[in-house]
Amino acid sequence: DQFPLLTTKRVFWKGVLEELLWFIKGSTNAKELSAKGVKIWDANGSREFLDKQGFSTREEGDLGPVYGFQWRHFGAEYKDMHTDYSNQGVDQLQKVIETIKTNPDDRRIIMCAWNPKGIEQQTSSECSCTLPSCMLNYVLSLCQQSVPFDVLAYSL
Repeated sequence: DQFPLLTTKRVFWKGVLEELLWFIKGSTNAKELSAKGVKIWDANGSREFLDKQGFSTREEGDLGPVYGFQWRHFGAEYKDMHTDYSNQGVDQLQKVIETIKTNPDDRRIIMCAWNPKGIEQQTSSECSCTLPSCMLNYVLSLCQQSVPFDVLAYSL
């Protein structure tokens, strides 16, 4: 009955949904989103931006191993946005889903998009890099209970 929207401002719902589906697919091709009217990654995949970042041989729209790649192929060697990465790297999303189904109390239900090894190949570093999950009374919580404690501790 409720939706966890943490703002009173208008939200680009279509963009949120399409970007999430794009992440789930494991895509790194900004042109796929752009073709659906979601232009939020266009600047990072533009020829000018790629050249400026030192990716002059990379095809326009190729963002490198960003979110979706890390979610679905963590640890795989990134080549380009057209390569088939099936069965390469760790499929973190699948592991999270399987663990929620088989061991919902597991504290290791985490998906991480931050990969220091691949950061030099990305056109943009991740804004939100971890997704901790926790099941309480059979309800999925995407924020661990220790967040307030950790925020205080890490700010010292």
